[in-house]
Amino acid sequence: MKFLHPSPVSSARGIAIMRVVFGALMLVHGIQKYLAGHAAFAASVAAMGVQKPDVVAWFVIAGEIGLGLLLVLGALTRVAGFLAALMFAGIWFVTEGGKPLITDQPGVTAELLIVYFALSVAFVFLGSGALSLDRKLSKAPGRKAR
Repeated sequence: MKFLHPSPVSSARGIAIMRVVFGALMLVHGIQKYLAGHAAFAASVAAMGVQKPDVVAWFVIAGEIGLGLLLVLGALTRVAGFLAALMFAGIWFVTEGGKPLITDQPGVTAELLIVYFALSVAFVFLGSGALSLDRKLSKAPGRKAR
């Protein structure tokens, strides 16, 4: 029955897997937007009726790349999770705000944004897990990092 009660070590490894995969997905999204060109992404942001679409587009690109990289490295994980949660809440508000969650279409409206928001908030509470810069830098001198 040990499987039903994971050790702190296996929990830390599971958190690290979620952190790295989630951060990598954010990083890829940001890099794709950057490589496609800021103007193209800013135009799609403008089409949503967002004020200052050039500025918002840069914030989203920088947020996805910067916060994604922090999460992959496990650096400032709680801060990165909080800022990512704010970013995804803002994206949800702009793109899906006012729409019902359940419609006649399969799935839930903005389910990926909801999952991204929930993962971001989880990292605020869980921290970075194993194999992270946060953990490495927080170890007292002379102690071995896990």
